[in-house]
Amino acid sequence: MWKEIFKRSFWLTNVKALQAFQILRQGSVILIAILLAKSSLPLSSIGNYEMLLYIGFTATAFWITGLAQGFLARYPQLEEKQQPSFLWSAYLVFLGLGILIGGILLLGKTPILQFLTGQAEIPYYELFVLFLCIQVPSFLIENIYLLLKRPGELLAYGITGFIVQTSAVLIPVFLGYGLYWAIWGLVLTAIVKHCWLLYILVKDAQFSFQRSVALNWVYVSFPLAMYALIGGFHVAFDNWLVNYAYHGDEDMFAIFRYGARELPIALALSGAFGTALLPEVAASLDKGMQQIKEKSLKLFHLLFPISIILILSNKWLFPLVFSSDFGESVIIFNVFLLITISRLIFSRTILVGLNENRVIFFISLLELPINIGLSWLLVPYWGLAGIAAGTVIAYSFEKVGLCWYLYKKYDVSMQRYINLKWFWGYTLLLLLSFLISL
Repeated sequence: MWKEIFKRSFWLTNVKALQAFQILRQGSVILIAILLAKSSLPLSSIGNYEMLLYIGFTATAFWITGLAQGFLARYPQLEEKQQPSFLWSAYLVFLGLGILIGGILLLGKTPILQFLTGQAEIPYYELFVLFLCIQVPSFLIENIYLLLKRPGELLAYGITGFIVQTSAVLIPVFLGYGLYWAIWGLVLTAIVKHCWLLYILVKDAQFSFQRSVALNWVYVSFPLAMYALIGGFHVAFDNWLVNYAYHGDEDMFAIFRYGARELPIALALSGAFGTALLPEVAASLDKGMQQIKEKSLKLFHLLFPISIILILSNKWLFPLVFSSDFGESVIIFNVFLLITISRLIFSRTILVGLNENRVIFFISLLELPINIGLSWLLVPYWGLAGIAAGTVIAYSFEKVGLCWYLYKKYDVSMQRYINLKWFWGYTLLLLLSFLISL
């Protein structure tokens, strides 16, 4: 029903559908976190759940992101007759890698857990690995809909996924069945998404494996995967440092994870915005930058005010939304809200459109020692918030480097793709709000 309604909606574009999809995905994660905090689950169980999510992110996020971005770039370059079989090839690659990662996580369970969490055992670890193996290929779904220009079906998928995932995780918890059946809920969600993907492939793809095309896709995607690895490093490292500094304490881990969240709508809208405008930049640099400058201003007017209001009100709002157990998460969340400033600079989108993937990767490499060094130095003095501060500073350094490279090589100043008057005005207000909130 939803698919047919959205299919006939003239107002729905790829950009809007992808933004809505990302909001729904992030919204599901946040809603689950809020309601778990208000459930009867002890803080230690919530900490175990967050540790499992952290392990899954560390093991899969970077290569899924890289391959997905390469998939979006490679598909339009193929001959029309090759495209249907490429969809099946992509599915088989994702399926194979998902099973491989699952096998590594199972065979290396003890050293992996001890290194990442400081613990020898986490409840329901094997069940969560099963979820990962089934879930991995489903990340192709939104990208296939994007390539086939089916925004209505993408939005329908997003709404269905939101309802199924939140219900499957939360219903068992609130019925008193605990974390075990919540993880089974994740497995159920992964099965539903996997079946949805198979339905698309049977309908729109051709069962065939193009070895040479698949290898070329993986090769082209490698720098993007490495960039995603570096980009996601701060999440993995921050969580590792929390476990190291606090000796695997589940309560402290939960407190950090609940605070170490960017503004969900900012992450969703800016990410979808940058992805959707990649083809525009690739087709015409000048026109693409002009579109980024004009359309990003709408994001400024939405996301900066929300971030400012949240920073000033989180002291009262955060414990109310979650629970009093997460009062220490407020300062961490406020620090992470400062990432909004960097998120709204789309220099990376322009460089990807210019095929400067290797430069993006090398600049991101410079971010690593800054992140590690600052977080390590600040944690003894500012605790969990110090870890967050090191990450925010490192992320900002990366954006400065990308802007500098654009200017030095292409003579592209920031004013060509950013409305600087509004950007610096909002940035100063956000920083002032943060100082007031301390």
